[in-house]
Amino acid sequence: MENLAFFVLTLSVGCFAEKEDLSGKVFVFPVDSNTDYVKIIPDMQNFADLTVCLKFLTDLTREVSLFSLATPTHLNAFLLTRRSPSAYRGHVGDREADFFGLQEKQNEWISVCQSWNSSTKLTQLWVNGKQTMRKGIQTDGAITGAAIITLGQEQDSYGGGFDPKQSLVGELTDVHMWNYVLSCCEIQNYMSHLSFSPGNIINWHALEYSKHGQVVVQESQLTPCM
Repeated sequence: MENLAFFVLTLSVGCFAEKEDLSGKVFVFPVDSNTDYVKIIPDMQNFADLTVCLKFLTDLTREVSLFSLATPTHLNAFLLTRRSPSAYRGHVGDREADFFGLQEKQNEWISVCQSWNSSTKLTQLWVNGKQTMRKGIQTDGAITGAAIITLGQEQDSYGGGFDPKQSLVGELTDVHMWNYVLSCCEIQNYMSHLSFSPGNIINWHALEYSKHGQVVVQESQLTPCM
C-alpha cells in the first residue's frame, strides 16, 4: 500500500511547478479557511532524524498549524502547532510533547525550529533564539511512508481534513527541512539571518510546491529597509 501511495504521489509531482527561489518572498494566508494551504511532497520518504525551521507572523491567539507532515499510517507523523502565544506542541508519530513559557508578541515575526532524534527519542524547540528543554516522545522510531507536507493547515486525514479553527491566518516564510538534527550554532545562524546550510529536504531557495485557495506569494517585509 505504501509503495502504491508513493507511486501516486510521484505522478502528482508532475503537476507542481519547477523549483522556485522564494528568497525575499512570503506565503500570505489571508483568512480563516479549510481550503487555504501550501502543499509540498518531499523526494525522500524515510526520516530517522529531522529538523524543521520556519518564520511566521500572525495576530491570532488561538491554535495555528504551522507545519504538518502526514503519512498513510500516521497523520501526525511530524506536526508543529502553536497552541497559544506562549505554548507550542510538537507531534512525532502521532505522539506529542508540549512546550511552555515561550513568550511572543502579536504581529511580530517569530522564528521557530523543531528537531527530532529517533535514536534518543528526544525533541526540542527553539523560538526566537530561545531553546526549550529536550522532551521525550515514545514512538516506534523513524518516520516512514509516502509523506505529504502542508503549511498553514493540519492534516486530519491524509492530505486533507482541514479545520479552519486550526488554520494559520498570517504570513510564513523561510521554510527549511533537514534529515538530521541541526547544531545549536546552525539554528542560531538561521534565526539571526546569518549564513547556514539550507535544508536538504525542503529548501526555501529551491522550493517545489503548490498553493491552494487564497494563498498568495508576496514580497517579504521581514527585513527593514536600508
